[in-house]
Amino acid sequence: MKRRLVKQGAATLMISLPSKWIQANNLGKGDEVNLEEKNNVLTLSSSLKENKEIVINITKENSHDLKNILTHLYRKGYQKIILQSEFKPLTKEIRNITNNLLLGFEITEHNTKELVLENISEPVEQKYEILQKKIINTIKVTKNNLSNLSEIEELRNNNDKYILFCRRILIQGKTGRNQITNWEFLTFLTHIQHTYYYLYEYLTKNKVNTKRLIPLLNELNNYLLLLEDSFIKKDLTSIHKINKLKHKFQFGECIVSLESSKGSDAVAFSYIRELFRLIQISTSPLILEIFDQ
Repeated sequence: MKRRLVKQGAATLMISLPSKWIQANNLGKGDEVNLEEKNNVLTLSSSLKENKEIVINITKENSHDLKNILTHLYRKGYQKIILQSEFKPLTKEIRNITNNLLLGFEITEHNTKELVLENISEPVEQKYEILQKKIINTIKVTKNNLSNLSEIEELRNNNDKYILFCRRILIQGKTGRNQITNWEFLTFLTHIQHTYYYLYEYLTKNKVNTKRLIPLLNELNNYLLLLEDSFIKKDLTSIHKINKLKHKFQFGECIVSLESSKGSDAVAFSYIRELFRLIQISTSPLILEIFDQ
């Protein structure tokens, strides 16, 4: 969309805003908008939230997709989700999904045929980077809970909640960030968190020689610290270290451990190798973020 600059006064240039955008954001004379400058890009956003709502009929056929339905509607930016259903057993599941994944949402109305989920305390978009740091820190906490699966599951649920919120505001274009690279980075963080959970779940349920795992797990912790460092400092040095070390661990010691193992031990080493791989490839979108600064 192009707009022609119009001179106003001695040194001011002005443009008109699209009427559809003004109406969609409920803007009028005297309202404030946010203007963010980054290199040669200006991002204009409304400080007013759209009161988007949707009505969904939950049937016997689509009820097994309830989690996917709710999380996708949440990411799309809806402020109010009205679920119509006569399946009373779904109420507990809806409540669990809301509490565990939909940050800022609560059940505000509930009767025999209708249940309303509404945004009542959603964090502001300025919390985006803080939540990203919190996601990485949660992964760091996870790696130190080798024997506490219930706590790891809770950490995983918390991270899923934070990541869903970050994706929600990315879709709404309120961060002024590159949507593709940030979405990709969040995806890798999700996989890292979940793979840690799957590893520890497997260790809890199967007999594994954990002493053999400890050296690689310690190296994995250092790998994760390099990822955190590269994200916080926006510095390529730590990323270069991660990519260099992939030949030592991902294609070196992990392969050797897999080749010399069998049964449950081999499965555990495969999870560890996957964690090395996920951390390494998650640096790709970070590189683009650093270049975009």
